[in-house]
Amino acid sequence: MEKINLEDKLKDKVQLGVLPTPLYRLVNIEKSLNYESIYIKRDDMTGLGPGGNKTRSLEYLLAEAIKENADSIIVSGPLQSNLCTLTACACNKLGLSCVLVHNGEEPERYEGNVLLNHILGVEMHFIGNVGEAERSSYVDKLYRELKERGSTPYIIKNGASTGYGAFGYINAVYEIVEQCKSNNIKIDEIFAPGGNGGVATGLIYGNAMLGFPFKINIISVEYDKKKLLNNIEKIMEEINEITNIPFNYKIEDICNIIDDYRGEGWGQNTIESEKMVFDFAKTEGIFIENIYNSKVIVGMIDMIKKKKIEGNVCYIHTGGFGSLFSQF
Repeated sequence: MEKINLEDKLKDKVQLGVLPTPLYRLVNIEKSLNYESIYIKRDDMTGLGPGGNKTRSLEYLLAEAIKENADSIIVSGPLQSNLCTLTACACNKLGLSCVLVHNGEEPERYEGNVLLNHILGVEMHFIGNVGEAERSSYVDKLYRELKERGSTPYIIKNGASTGYGAFGYINAVYEIVEQCKSNNIKIDEIFAPGGNGGVATGLIYGNAMLGFPFKINIISVEYDKKKLLNNIEKIMEEINEITNIPFNYKIEDICNIIDDYRGEGWGQNTIESEKMVFDFAKTEGIFIENIYNSKVIVGMIDMIKKKKIEGNVCYIHTGGFGSLFSQF
């Protein structure tokens, strides 16, 4: 397999987002911490539906689906999955059929992302409070049924945290570098959430390909460090298979993975993260949610206070606005 041109590959996508997303300073947070400078990258404002990081991943995943002549997309997740809602938005925009599979009971009252999915008019399957393995089995069965009906389905796997999905955040690193140049901005350290590892892997890979312009800090919101690192390594292997560009780095040598702020894991607030949802809105007029972003900001601010980081900092806000309406 020949090595691909990475910059050409980054252009091989469908247009879903309004990019680049805004990048600017959090002046009130700076004043409260007596720290200069702290930036925010507003990936909650990607322009598709309620916005969020999955828009970037979907630009590449759905481009791949279209190449495979897919006419229907199957995506799964918990009731308030941001990925499911953004996939529904993207499919409506691209004229593709969309099927959502939720491992949860159908609520009596639709709220948050479930309400948005209903408004979008996509097919929803509520399969009860089952685990990820049972949900995957249901998705596979649904895939076979659609094939038998003459459809050409495409499954978005692992929460879009795949090799192709990670291209969204490889591209984001290129975008941030260009914004820094054009606006005469210097950023030293980037903070982003680590869930399944897709955002993290894209940032790490893109940063390496550009010669390490930033130090990448990934705040785990779900898994311990060992598990998150394992996820990142698996996705990195998928990227390597796509690009055939050698990635000769040890992840821990080029990225700071932090699991000190995850509490009990996905969807489980800490006292500090729940408080941060309110504090951040009151300080900067920006909404964050409980699952991902609040823990990242708690970690970033704590590390600033403890003088564990130096230089100009950028927090990547990965969205989740729709799910906020079901969290309180």
